[in-house]
Amino acid sequence: MLKNYLQIVLRSFVKNRTSSFINIAGLALGLSCFTVIALFVEREFSYDRFHHHPGEVYRIVKDFVNNDGSVVPDATTPPALARAIRETLPEVKAVTRIFPNWNRINLFQYKDKKFYELNVLRLDSNFFKVFDFPFVAGSSENPFNGVHSILLTETTARKYFGEEDPIGKVIRININNGTDYTVSGVLKDVPDNSHLTFDVLIPFQSGRNPDIDWNRYTFYTYARLHPGTDASNFEQNVKTLFKKHQPESNNRYYIQRLTDIHLKSNLRWEPSTNSDITYVNILIAIAVFVVLIAGINYVNLVTAHAAKRAKEVGVRKVTGARRSLLIRQFLFESMVMVLAALGLSVIITTLLLPVASGITGHDLAAFPAQSKYVTIILPATALLIGVCAGLYPAFYLSAFDPLKVLRGRFFGSQSGINLRRALVVFQFVVSTTLVIGVLIITAQLDFMRQKKLGFNQENILMLPNVRGGTGSPEAMVEDMRKIGGISNIARADGIFGSQNSTVGVSPKTAGNRITLNFMRIDYAFIPTLQMELKEGRNFSNQFPSDSTAIIINEKAARQFGLEEPFIGQRLLWDDENGTTRDVTIVGVVKDFHFTSFHEEIKPFGFILEVNNGATFFLKVQAQNFGKTLREIENIWAKHNPEKPFEYTFQDEYMSKLHATEARFQKLFSCFTVLAIIIACLGLFGLVTALAESRTKEIGIRKVLGATATGIIGLLSGEFVKLIVIALIVASPLAYIFASFWLEGFAYHTAIGWQVFAVAGLCTLVIALATVSLQAVKAALANPVDSLRSE
Repeated sequence: MLKNYLQIVLRSFVKNRTSSFINIAGLALGLSCFTVIALFVEREFSYDRFHHHPGEVYRIVKDFVNNDGSVVPDATTPPALARAIRETLPEVKAVTRIFPNWNRINLFQYKDKKFYELNVLRLDSNFFKVFDFPFVAGSSENPFNGVHSILLTETTARKYFGEEDPIGKVIRININNGTDYTVSGVLKDVPDNSHLTFDVLIPFQSGRNPDIDWNRYTFYTYARLHPGTDASNFEQNVKTLFKKHQPESNNRYYIQRLTDIHLKSNLRWEPSTNSDITYVNILIAIAVFVVLIAGINYVNLVTAHAAKRAKEVGVRKVTGARRSLLIRQFLFESMVMVLAALGLSVIITTLLLPVASGITGHDLAAFPAQSKYVTIILPATALLIGVCAGLYPAFYLSAFDPLKVLRGRFFGSQSGINLRRALVVFQFVVSTTLVIGVLIITAQLDFMRQKKLGFNQENILMLPNVRGGTGSPEAMVEDMRKIGGISNIARADGIFGSQNSTVGVSPKTAGNRITLNFMRIDYAFIPTLQMELKEGRNFSNQFPSDSTAIIINEKAARQFGLEEPFIGQRLLWDDENGTTRDVTIVGVVKDFHFTSFHEEIKPFGFILEVNNGATFFLKVQAQNFGKTLREIENIWAKHNPEKPFEYTFQDEYMSKLHATEARFQKLFSCFTVLAIIIACLGLFGLVTALAESRTKEIGIRKVLGATATGIIGLLSGEFVKLIVIALIVASPLAYIFASFWLEGFAYHTAIGWQVFAVAGLCTLVIALATVSLQAVKAALANPVDSLRSE
């Protein structure tokens, strides 16, 4: 029986080569698209799950609540919180606090090897009781041998020591007046699906007692709970504990499950750039719809070729074949089709994965070997498609009346024709919605690139780690002024688009206390970045009192609740040592974007520290940039011979803020193209089947004088109507989804009618081109051959 089924399937494939190829190719593309998305989604959901008991680990975070009720969600907590939790809450198995690097650039040296290390964490001894980062050498029970010991990852250890045993070797951090650290352990490289990343671990040490410090929000706090602990009770206990120690504070504390951080947390001061569950859900929806489109192709083409199979079914029924046997035969045919598509999809997926890896920035090509999807879900999905896509054709074909068929009275039922029309409409509703989505996402990215930021980031070259060298920064500045390719030089201790310092500030008289982002800058910073002053003046060496002055942005003035004129009003600045000092407003700059467009512009302030800038900002000319860069490097080597020369650009930091959206746009666009290709393959197959079923009609029409244009219109007219209906249905759906997505941006583009017009025109042109390929062939065929056909 199985052999007989297989022979019938092969004969059917050969006889209907075009539709068989379209079915297999469409299903293969759909499965490949589904596979790539599933691998990416699985990787996104795999974050932090490599720890032994990730469900027991939580991060404690909080919302800063200003006096005016405005909220700043923040990932940091005070260092004293960890000790209070450890001593007070018995449901906690272990708690650790982590002090991140906060953009410090540390110069590490071993013998003649020198490297800057940015990815450094300082932590307490409980770190490895909460997290399970495995050791290659050393022990998680006793990771450090004193405060001047250090842990390295495998790659970092190899960078300094090659194949030597690193244990016991000494690395100096910050060469001049630096400190020697002894390597006490080596860890495996941090998996790339960890939200917490590091190359170097150092024991936390401070001149201030962290166990009693409730005012310094510069630490991350993680807790591992005992199995079976109610997380909501733990969260409530943390809130109560904080209120006990900080009764005057309005800040709101809450917890986050470790495995939720990557996809569901986008707080200020995240240790790494997180993804967004919304994008993942959209990609999942695309994967499902692409597979549905491919399955619809199969149903449409099989039912469209029903007339060809009608006599076969009639003869088999007359000779005694039961309907159940016919159903099994057609389902078997569907399964063979899907298995062939599955084999082809493996080849296509292999070709697509390197491209997808380049877009996502993750090595998806290496991921299938570790993926449950490849071994379990993919075959199960293929089987499901085979059964679901084959059920309707199987029942439809097996239900033919043998007497009507053998008498030549079989015609496609109106219900079957209506179903095919509905499925075509559904395919192009999905395709058109995706096209509109691509256009809106692209428009939003263009909007973000073109929107004025409030400062000029073009050609701003930055030299980090200026401080701490043997040379004089002032002497270096004087030498750089002699370079013709540099028009301005400024210094600051922060970077727009990166992590900046925050401080509590309040008006000295009536007003609101707020959390203020700030940077320490010199006299030239605001002119170099061409920031516009709305009121007042820039810092000037003509005013000695500017050492206690501040320049704020418009947003800060509004949140303080200040009344105009702002100039001359005094603010209370909270110093790190817990005291306050007066600062006087001398200028107000127009609001500028220094964070993602997802967020509204936040309060910002500048204070003057002329000789304390950690980074040089050089306004360079684009012409002869290579020559200018070499001259800068020579001056650096002259004044800082012990430090490697490195540079970045200001616009790189701002573009990183929207790297997730840029990657999503590329992925979305690629899968949209695949969806359209699959839908058009089905459309091509349907037109082919329609032309074949109307061969004699077309011949008669041509003999009676019908033109090729008229025949093309006859064959394509119905499909054009269906596609127009799809455009009408897709437009409001796309508008709703796009509006929901754009709501995630504080600043976004408007959705104009042009988007829908362009998307509709593109879809219509692509569909018409697909239909016309076969329609023209049918219209130009010799009518004599058409009338001879059976």
